[in-house]
Amino acid sequence: MNHDTFVNILFSRVERATVTRALIIVNALVFVLLAAVSMSPMQIPADLLIRVGGNFAPLIQKGEEWRLFTALFLHGGLLHVALNMFALHQAGQVVERLFGRWGFAVIYIVAGLLGNLASLWWKPGPVSVGASGAIFGVYGALLSYLLLQRGSVPGEIFREMRSGTLGFIGYSLFAGFTIPGIDNAAHLGGLVGGLVLGAAFAEPIIAPRPVRWLAPRALAGLLAAALLGAGLWQTAPQVVRKFEIDSAYQQTVQRFALEEQELVREQAALMEALRLRRITEAAALDKLEHDFIPRWDRAITQLSWRQAPGGQEWQRDELVHYATTRRDALKALAQAFETRQTVWIERSRVLQVQADNILLQMRLRKSMETARP
Repeated sequence: MNHDTFVNILFSRVERATVTRALIIVNALVFVLLAAVSMSPMQIPADLLIRVGGNFAPLIQKGEEWRLFTALFLHGGLLHVALNMFALHQAGQVVERLFGRWGFAVIYIVAGLLGNLASLWWKPGPVSVGASGAIFGVYGALLSYLLLQRGSVPGEIFREMRSGTLGFIGYSLFAGFTIPGIDNAAHLGGLVGGLVLGAAFAEPIIAPRPVRWLAPRALAGLLAAALLGAGLWQTAPQVVRKFEIDSAYQQTVQRFALEEQELVREQAALMEALRLRRITEAAALDKLEHDFIPRWDRAITQLSWRQAPGGQEWQRDELVHYATTRRDALKALAQAFETRQTVWIERSRVLQVQADNILLQMRLRKSMETARP
């Protein structure tokens, strides 16, 4: 078969690659909307991507499985969506004509879902988005067709397609292993899905239909993809409990931070008012015993009973130590007001210095852990 005949048959199957164009338009429109909402087209915030349907394991495993699909149409930035849509435009027009519109749509969606399941299985922590798993599936299907239907493709076109397909797959996987932040698990999952379905659906270019849906090979390919997806789903690490612990702990720490700032501010205002004789020592003592000290007690209790995520127990324990020292400093001050003995004033001052040192050491340790590669 010569070049012109191959092209004519290809375009007679599918005159216009409408599915490919529709996918590009939908992805572009979704990105424009997200960029407008976030006002940050170069880097869409992760919390926004989670809210609109990103592949986020804790929520998926709590019953929001639909995110495996919606994540295919979300992208993290302008460069991300531009590169993906360029790759889809390059390969999609060919693959849609080789497998037909329905065959191409099935390959794209199933490979994308398998890619997101592989991401869920391999690294279920951060949010994952993008069409790259599905696009790898498109290239995988094209590679399977070239290998299995070698006689349907003229030699010149075969060599050009083969080198382009292998080059894209090889370079993209290499970049995924060397550049942080790229979800190579989704790439590999989508690629495997595309290879399987491409091999299952591939028919000679002169076949009357692009895909024989009821043929044993096609059914076996769909079954294999379904079993692979089920296996990834069943064996994915369960992170819901960890996520719930993390969320509850972070909320407790945030509430403590706000309460701590307010207490320190109010205590400073109280001591200033006492110095200027705007209030009496009796009124200050009442404020300490019935307001400040009980609030520190509540904060200590909440922190002590809150389970901390793995690796952050030290932070909770140090916060409890800090809060306890602050409370004990106020108790010593209350004793000074009651007994009028200077030893209690000195004791209160020493405890406040200790509390400040505890907080300083915590911040230093946290900064060192953040800077650690």
